[in-house]
Amino acid sequence: MANATMHPGPPGQSGSKEAVDYEPPPSLPLQVFLFCAFLITVAAYLAGQTADHAAERAAARGRDARLDRLAVDQAKYLAYVKLGFQAEQQKHYAEAVSNFQSAVLLQSTVEARTNLGNALLLQSRTNDALKEFQAAQALDPRLKLPLPLAGKP
Repeated sequence: MANATMHPGPPGQSGSKEAVDYEPPPSLPLQVFLFCAFLITVAAYLAGQTADHAAERAAARGRDARLDRLAVDQAKYLAYVKLGFQAEQQKHYAEAVSNFQSAVLLQSTVEARTNLGNALLLQSRTNDALKEFQAAQALDPRLKLPLPLAGKP
């Protein structure tokens, strides 16, 4: 052993005769350097955790905003559909068409397209109604066209 020396043992006891490896304590500049390196590593880790947390919060806010928009759009869609049916009952067909068109802009579903097609038929706008029924049929091929329009090209 290159660094073997006699170790005096604990204070108050006679010296030990066996050889032990002895390493001198690191110098103060080395201790300061290692401590600073440790602090920098911890700071970098915490900064990464903070950045990850901030990114997660931003993503959650984005999801929440999209959900809020979807909820608002769904509420608007249902309101337009309700207004469209009310206008149809009162025989205000132009108003019904306008409301159903607004509903289709929010959600182009089979139901929305069919409602618009029915309102257009009530206005005797057969060609426009056929286009809406065909758009609904494109969304759901099982949908059958209304009888008056089934024979149209």
